[in-house]
Amino acid sequence: MGKATQNLKKEHETILFVLKILDKMIQETHIDGSEKRRYRHELVEFLKTFADKCHHGKEETHLFKALEEKGVRKEGGPIGVMLGEHDQGRRDILQMTFALIAADVESFNEAAARYRDLLTAHIDKENNVLFAIADQVLDEAQQAALYDKFQEHEETVIGHGVHERLHEQVKTWAQAYGVSDEHAPVE
Repeated sequence: MGKATQNLKKEHETILFVLKILDKMIQETHIDGSEKRRYRHELVEFLKTFADKCHHGKEETHLFKALEEKGVRKEGGPIGVMLGEHDQGRRDILQMTFALIAADVESFNEAAARYRDLLTAHIDKENNVLFAIADQVLDEAQQAALYDKFQEHEETVIGHGVHERLHEQVKTWAQAYGVSDEHAPVE
């Protein structure tokens, strides 16, 4: 497995862990206390920043283009499917955001459950299909070059120290919602 795909799989572990926390949030039918409301807002910001802007940004800006250059189809192929799912995830995140603004727990939970299910299946497809293709068509030098672009993306698009701050938030949510951080990914 190449360095770039390893990096993306590690991020998938973090996203899946956050989806476990989101699942606990979904089980709440009403929210008492400002901390729980704040955690929902923070988690949505995490999804916007880490899952979409950082992780999906790396895939869309760098990995998918490298795969297309190697002949992997976008339209009618795996890249097009992934892009469509990224767009659906963005719509679900937007609905979660609107529901938070309206203090509509039921609408938040519906959009969050859709997003959780979408991303869980999406990650499985990427890990087991798309990244397997990437590992076949991209040699180690190309994977290393992609990894370097990923690191640059994190610094220029996300910002220095943002990953660390986000991971600290994840620990706080895990504790608040009783999700064991024993198996939480470490970045």
